[in-house]
Amino acid sequence: MKYLDQALFIYDELSTDVIETLKANEYGTDIIAVEKSKFLGDPLEYLSIANHLILCGDMTLIYQLLEFAYAHSANGQLCTLAFLPLSDQKLLRNSYQLSSKLQDNIEVALRDDTKPINLLECNGKIVQFKAVIGRIPLLKSWHSDASMKAFFQNIFLGIQQFFSLSLDKLTIRTEKDKEIKTVASGLFIVNQNKGSHLSRVLQRTNSMRSNNLSLIILSPFSAVEYFLFLFSMVFHIKKENALPHAVSNIKSKQVTLEMEISFDETEEKMPDVILDENNHATFPLTFNVIKHAVKINAPEDFWTLNPVSNTEKEVIRIDNLPDENERVKYFKARLPFFSVASEERFKDLFLQLRTDANINSLYIVLMLLSTLLASFGLFANSAAIVIGAMLLAPLMSPIISFSMGLLRGDDQLLTSSLMKIALGVSLAVFASSLLTLLLPLVDLSNEIKSRIHPNLIDMGVAVISGIAAAYTKAHKELLNSIAGVAIAVALVPPLAVAGIGIGRGELYIFEGAFLLFVTNLIGITLSTVLTFQFLGFSNTVKSKKSLGFIFIILIILSYPLYRSYADSLQSFELTNSLQSEEFIIHKKKIMIENATIGYQNNMKIINIIIVLKQALNEQELQILKNKIDQRFVSEYQIRITKKFIL
Repeated sequence: MKYLDQALFIYDELSTDVIETLKANEYGTDIIAVEKSKFLGDPLEYLSIANHLILCGDMTLIYQLLEFAYAHSANGQLCTLAFLPLSDQKLLRNSYQLSSKLQDNIEVALRDDTKPINLLECNGKIVQFKAVIGRIPLLKSWHSDASMKAFFQNIFLGIQQFFSLSLDKLTIRTEKDKEIKTVASGLFIVNQNKGSHLSRVLQRTNSMRSNNLSLIILSPFSAVEYFLFLFSMVFHIKKENALPHAVSNIKSKQVTLEMEISFDETEEKMPDVILDENNHATFPLTFNVIKHAVKINAPEDFWTLNPVSNTEKEVIRIDNLPDENERVKYFKARLPFFSVASEERFKDLFLQLRTDANINSLYIVLMLLSTLLASFGLFANSAAIVIGAMLLAPLMSPIISFSMGLLRGDDQLLTSSLMKIALGVSLAVFASSLLTLLLPLVDLSNEIKSRIHPNLIDMGVAVISGIAAAYTKAHKELLNSIAGVAIAVALVPPLAVAGIGIGRGELYIFEGAFLLFVTNLIGITLSTVLTFQFLGFSNTVKSKKSLGFIFIILIILSYPLYRSYADSLQSFELTNSLQSEEFIIHKKKIMIENATIGYQNNMKIINIIIVLKQALNEQELQILKNKIDQRFVSEYQIRITKKFIL
């Protein structure tokens, strides 16, 4: 590597301690240290000695000499730059890929290997790092050089802005006379690939050696959408070649921005325009690229991250922007918490849900067939047959329609879907109970037993299934997934088990299975309502009283579900503690080989297999039973199977 013979070191009061280190460099470069004010007093005199400037000091010094170097180079006179960032100048260091070690940066600064970079200009002012226009809560003032105090101040300010976010009318004109009229909360241009949270949106699509600037337009349809945008920024979540929701991008050599004023209660207020944190500008704004503005020294990583791009083609990616009709709807209005679905999505979904809420012969036939199939599968203890019945069952569709009726306060949709659900439940219970009466009485299979003791886990399954059902219903391309949702939540098998309980005259079977169905119904309904609201099909729940009633039922259901879950957990812990335990009774050694808990006629049964060498008399068996009884709080019936070791 070849190094410079001479260089000027321009410093201020913050960087005087760097002078000696720089002068003692090992690369043979003669360093002439010049205080900033002296250099600016007569720059041509110093440039006649050396035309390579090494800058170290506060950001005011950096900006002043950057503008000087640009102006000097524009007049055809050579003036090159290098930067030695101070320890707290993280933005400068990261933007130019400089090291945190002074010696490494000195080596780069003294290289005889300068290359040109492009800069941005806004209304005649140089923009080195970024320009931020309007409101970008939690990101607008969040930059790498912020102190801890400034960080928390920005967080507090950002939260305030977040809850008052609105959109302003905006007109964008590109160099090739493309005009875009839309609304936006904020815009920004970042002139480097690293060094700012804002640059993460661009994902290396911008460069300080590109002919085009990259304008990012932030126009969220809701507070939730903006939050998801922030989340994707912080955690680098981005699909390949895709922009986050609420974000659009325009690349052009020049853009002009005109924005209508928004009203801040009693006074008119134009959106803020901040250039590089310190400078300000006023509308209208004209940004353009200054090609080969200055030559600088930078490490190899910087040139790799900022490749030369000579393309003159404009790129306009505005699919995420509100259109002309939505522009009027969103202008000056505070953003809703949830997005509002487009008219096309709204219309298509409602037509489908109204159809799903109507009773027809196909629904009746499918309910009967799925119930009978589920009943046979339950009696045969065949999971495959039960799964087939789940796929055949049509009960999920009216439940989704019922949820939308609750959300929108649509009485017709509510009534028709509720009647369809009630008919389906009645048919299922009647068909399975009638089939049970016709068949010979057989023992309860494990498939039946597994559905008469629901707990909180079943509620969790119902909630997740409801979310999945609403999401797949709202997106036509995902409708094939609705079968998987039907399998997950299993609406018809619990109804079939409830009917079996009636047919057998065993009320506890009906109670447990019907509790499972109601749990599924309530969980699906509540989660579907909230998911549809999240997807933008209503800003608020219109039928609040009905939803409140369902929520109360959920709270009431939570108690027996919790009790059942607690019992299951306790049973697992106790039976697990009994495994391989040994008892000594009257000098007879007894080992528990296995212990399980089951149910018969709603009575909890502890089935224990013990291994022993000598038989136990009645008294010893009672002592063993008492020892086991001490482990359990609830009432159990203990059944002991004995194995003898000969």
